[in-house]
Amino acid sequence: MLGALVPVILAVHVIIAVFLVGLILTQKNEGGLGGLGGGASGGMAGFLSGRAQANLLTRATKWLAVAFFCTSLALAYADSHSAKREPLVGGTSTSAPAAPVSTDSVPVEQPAPAAPAEPVAPSGQ
Repeated sequence: MLGALVPVILAVHVIIAVFLVGLILTQKNEGGLGGLGGGASGGMAGFLSGRAQANLLTRATKWLAVAFFCTSLALAYADSHSAKREPLVGGTSTSAPAAPVSTDSVPVEQPAPAAPAEPVAPSGQ
C-alpha cells in the first residue's frame, strides 16, 4: 500500500529531522549559555521580539515533532506490512526457512580417531 511512497516519506522524515535539530539548537536555553541565535547580534533577534521569537520557535518545534512522529509511524507501518522482507544492511534474504533435519535416518558410524603420532624430540638433544 505505501510501498511506492516509502522513499518519499523517508526523504521527508530526514528533512524534518534536520530542521528539528536546527530549531532545537537555535532556541534559548533557560539555564545555561543561551541559544545559538540569541542576543542582539544574530539569529532572529531583529525580526521578532523575545516573547514572539520563543512562541514561534516553540510552535514550529511542536509541529515538526508531530510531523516527525507521523512519518516514523508511517515508515514503521509500511515496513511491517510489506510483502517482501529484506535485511536493512546488505546481504541476501532467505525466502524459505531451512529444511529441518530428519531424525528418522539411520545413524552413520564414525571411524575411530587415529592414534596420535609419537612426539618428536627437538633436534640437538
